[in-house]
Amino acid sequence: MSNVSAAPDLDFWEFVNCGICHLEFVKENGTLSTVPFWLTECGHVVCNSHINPDHSCSECGGQGVQLMPLARELEPPMSQWFASAPTAFDAVGYALRFQMNMMANLLRYFRKKYIQYRPLYDRLKEEHAETKRLKKLVDELKLENQQLRQHLHINNGDERTLHSNKRRRVDEDVSYAGHRTSSPRSTASVPTPHGPDRLTLPPGHHPPHFNSRQSIQSYESAGSQQSIA
Repeated sequence: MSNVSAAPDLDFWEFVNCGICHLEFVKENGTLSTVPFWLTECGHVVCNSHINPDHSCSECGGQGVQLMPLARELEPPMSQWFASAPTAFDAVGYALRFQMNMMANLLRYFRKKYIQYRPLYDRLKEEHAETKRLKKLVDELKLENQQLRQHLHINNGDERTLHSNKRRRVDEDVSYAGHRTSSPRSTASVPTPHGPDRLTLPPGHHPPHFNSRQSIQSYESAGSQQSIA
């Protein structure tokens, strides 16, 4: 065992003094000074004799600083400024252990969740890759479908044009055939003429011989005279 005795607790208040005249806040007999002391917001201690009327800090010259009366019982965080170093270290160590335990618990929680959901993450990652592949395939099929539709539309247009041309030619042929059938020059519509009744010559008469147009006219004139007679 060590023969070194434990060091007595250090009372930091024994070292508190005015930053200008170094008047002690705590006297040697342990009593407080009768002179009021002030703590500035910039972190300096001054006695009542060295307060500047313009509210500036007598030690650092800071302007517009606020003052609060110095006492053994202070509100945090100012009270921590006057705590002894071992006590402050103990408080810091406790705070450090508390914070480390909280972070360690949180890390263990997230590690457990990570192990729990890692298979799900891997499966979702694979499904996402498969979804991207299927989406690409769908886009390719849409493009191919669009090209086929355009090709089919062109073929249908050509087929309709060809059918229309054929129908037009058939209509023209039928119209032309009907026109020929109804034409006055058609032999089918012209009636066949009937010949005149056959003439029988009386006995002793012979059929005339026509050698010229004049002979025919003479014969017709003679025939007319005989009929009149």
